[in-house]
Amino acid sequence: MVSSDERRPAGRPATAVSTVLVLTLALQCAVPPFATDTYTPAIPRVTAGLDTSASLVGLTLTAFFIGMALGQLFGGPLSDQRGRRLPMIAGGLLCTLGAIGCALAPSIGLLIMFRVLQGFGGGVAAVVARAVVVDVARGDTLARVMSIMMALGGLAPMIAPVVGGAVLTVGGSWRTVFWVLAGFGLAMMITAIVVVGESLPPDRRHGGGLARFADGLLQVIRIRSFVGYALTGSLSGFTMMAYIANSSYVLQQQKGLQPMPFALFFAATALSQVLLSVVNARIVGRFRPRRLIGVGLSVSAAAVAGLAIGVFALGTPLVLTCIGFLLLMGVQAFVFGNASALAASQARQVAGSASAVTGVAQAVAMSVSAPLASSGGSVTAVPMIWVMIAGISAAIFCYLVVSRPAATTRAG
Repeated sequence: MVSSDERRPAGRPATAVSTVLVLTLALQCAVPPFATDTYTPAIPRVTAGLDTSASLVGLTLTAFFIGMALGQLFGGPLSDQRGRRLPMIAGGLLCTLGAIGCALAPSIGLLIMFRVLQGFGGGVAAVVARAVVVDVARGDTLARVMSIMMALGGLAPMIAPVVGGAVLTVGGSWRTVFWVLAGFGLAMMITAIVVVGESLPPDRRHGGGLARFADGLLQVIRIRSFVGYALTGSLSGFTMMAYIANSSYVLQQQKGLQPMPFALFFAATALSQVLLSVVNARIVGRFRPRRLIGVGLSVSAAAVAGLAIGVFALGTPLVLTCIGFLLLMGVQAFVFGNASALAASQARQVAGSASAVTGVAQAVAMSVSAPLASSGGSVTAVPMIWVMIAGISAAIFCYLVVSRPAATTRAG
């Protein structure tokens, strides 16, 4: 791993961007897939074990993401005021306590409450981890580290369901899953204590009360280039989520793909994103991050066009549909990491607030996309296509128009 001493301004902490540090920060950001995908196989057992309804158990997923969003909104600006290290450690602790509460919850109401706490702690840890990356890396190094973290994060959705299934098979009870997640939270906290030093010295902090807290968020959203890059990444995610939410309907129920071939294809699309994230990290020094975003958006647009032709004119042919899905998923590797890095570089002075806004924007975009894209169910893929067209069109607009002033910066 490279050193962040490259182009370090006066007063910047001389922190090495080591492999161990990147792995630790990636661990903090892996909360959502592990806390949701590991738990998902246990949902039927939760319903039976707590003698409740499927809709109420579904709220435990919603509760986690609400807590995650609140944790990011709170933790990012707080870390700008008080430093990074203690909020990250506190986030891991709260995530652990929330998981323990879930494991012991005697009712669905308490389970939902502790899921909010678990998500809140995970949100704090994740948002501060992204801010630490901005503190210790810049320019091409920042884009490279973001891509590596994205590659590591892409492994989590592939591993988590397997872990969840194995835990249920061995442990039997759904509560065992939450004990495992408590161990995951404990690992977050311990690695943060051991590995992560304070990356924001006191002279670079923005002290103050609630008014200054809110001012950090307002300051971020007034930076046009930041908003442009943050929206580019979020809207590209909006497009990708349409595939994630509706692919099972299209490939299994409409095209007759069996569960195992579908699972293998879904894993292959995730793996393509992981591999291309590694490629992006290797070439980002030779090609500017902004140019790589343009490549990713262009290929995404071509994939969406191919999928639209398949759905509207050709009866959704299986091979064309799978190629479109694979391209759409894979090339996000050139969009997410680079867009996040360029957005962060526009708001270094309030990196925590910037990380919070970026994280919440991505969560909102994906949560809106999923129900819209899957509204056609097994009957039609047309809603999915319109969501993709709207998402990629808006992402390209934000890239070309809203973020354009940042094109003159060193990182762009």
